[in-house]
Amino acid sequence: MFVNFGSIRTFIFEINGTVMRWNTLNPHMEKLISILKKRHKKVYYVTDNCVLTRDMMAKKLTKLGLKTKEDEIITSGYVAANYFESKGISKVYVCGERGLISELGERGITVSDNADHILLSIDRNFNYMKLKKIGDLVKKGAKLYATGINRNWYVDDETYPAEMSVVESVKNYTGADVILLGMPSAVMKSRILEDIFLFPEDTLLIGDNLKTNIKFGNLCGFRTGLVLTGESSEADLSGLLAEEKPSIVIRDVRNIIKNL
Repeated sequence: MFVNFGSIRTFIFEINGTVMRWNTLNPHMEKLISILKKRHKKVYYVTDNCVLTRDMMAKKLTKLGLKTKEDEIITSGYVAANYFESKGISKVYVCGERGLISELGERGITVSDNADHILLSIDRNFNYMKLKKIGDLVKKGAKLYATGINRNWYVDDETYPAEMSVVESVKNYTGADVILLGMPSAVMKSRILEDIFLFPEDTLLIGDNLKTNIKFGNLCGFRTGLVLTGESSEADLSGLLAEEKPSIVIRDVRNIIKNL
């Protein structure tokens, strides 16, 4: 596996597990991104974590040392809001947090307890009664959507459940299918290719999860780089499906700097 980093014009970084562990940047990431920008490379970020809005995430990254603008970030919450707006869906039951609710509100989408569409995401207040409510809505014909299928959310040295726990609970209870709007969905692919001017063959997506980030980058036609600071490990590299195989495994991000 080989990637000529010097020929890459656009670098897209998955955020949680790759760039940071929520309150701290991963080692050498600040230096890497600073050098990329000095070399006039385009840098963007993508994440399925919808706890924060794009604006809030940009401010968080900036505070951590990575000067970032809102339009340099694509979250699956932003993707979901655009998707619902494009479909004329104006009312959604949300199993999620304020960042996601705010992102939907910016597109004029109302959060309602009586809706035909249900959006599942990270929800630290998910409980038995919410699960029952979702089940009742599904029985009435409501459709299920999810902002992501990540198993873990990394916060400093702690690991918390991400969207998967909520999604699997709902699927097990309702028996209904869930439409994915985050990575590695075609919906998110359409959004990123529409929002960012890039040439796929000159783009590298760097992520920590083979089944979400890397699969998504491959779906988009990007080069893909797996870092080992989050979800996937060396042991996961054997027996992969073709769409999950990274173009390169990045064991130390300083190697990107050396080979620019």
